[in-house]
Amino acid sequence: MKASFQKLLKNEQFSFIGKQIDLPHFDSEYHFHPEYELKYVLQSRGKRFVGESIENFKEGDLVLLGPNIPHYWKNDPIYYITDKLKASAYLVMFSEDCLGDSFFLLPEMLLIKELFHKAKGGISFHSEFKSNIPNKIKRLISTDGPIKISYLIEILYELAITKTQPLLTQNFIDELPSLNRNVSVDRLKKVHEYVITNFHNKITIQNVADQANMTTHAFCKYFKKSTKKTFITFLIELRICHAKKLLIENSHTITEICYDSGFDNLSYFNRAFRFLTSMTPKEFRKQYNP
Repeated sequence: MKASFQKLLKNEQFSFIGKQIDLPHFDSEYHFHPEYELKYVLQSRGKRFVGESIENFKEGDLVLLGPNIPHYWKNDPIYYITDKLKASAYLVMFSEDCLGDSFFLLPEMLLIKELFHKAKGGISFHSEFKSNIPNKIKRLISTDGPIKISYLIEILYELAITKTQPLLTQNFIDELPSLNRNVSVDRLKKVHEYVITNFHNKITIQNVADQANMTTHAFCKYFKKSTKKTFITFLIELRICHAKKLLIENSHTITEICYDSGFDNLSYFNRAFRFLTSMTPKEFRKQYNP
């Protein structure tokens, strides 16, 4: 099976989609679609996979994804073993021509057009800039008629004037068309889910190649072609992503975090952490717990 393509059918009464999702856990498959996607997480925590990017998400996470970027949100394991938690988010999906072929080409829409350009590689927004966005999305979802359109424009304008963080490298963005045609995303999701479940233990390339039903050589070529990184790099990035979550929570020592994240050597953990974040674990923790 090739990459999971989703063409989202709009209700004939609306030009774009706005809705609230309430689930035991986020359940979408690893997929892509031609619409832009704005997602604000109301409740739940886990890992966000967007193309080559792996990041933690929690309440308040806000991202805007451009067309055809493979993505999915994977909740922490506890969400799959209890019914006391839930995953909730606001979702707005729209095409660049949802208000007409030339609407966003108007001179007054220049900043929003620039936002769309940045979103081609996916962008996240810092928490200090999001105070008005959730309420505006909520109103958009519950409103009909011209006011619904005005809320969309307001939201996009507010996002356009805030500081953003890119999610994907230019190299990955350039390769998106061929990735969407040639990559088996269901196989990639199997690998993701296996690693998420087992990253705190020893994992070999043979282990994950078995999950993908491939030889180790074929798997390494497939994974590098699919993600623009080696599997070992992906594994280290996922482990550091988990370590950052624990450092922010500030409930474990750095040594405990090292081993809980799947590293068996504190010195190597410190080097890998500094390489990916340009700071030591202690310096990273101090940012969030001064």
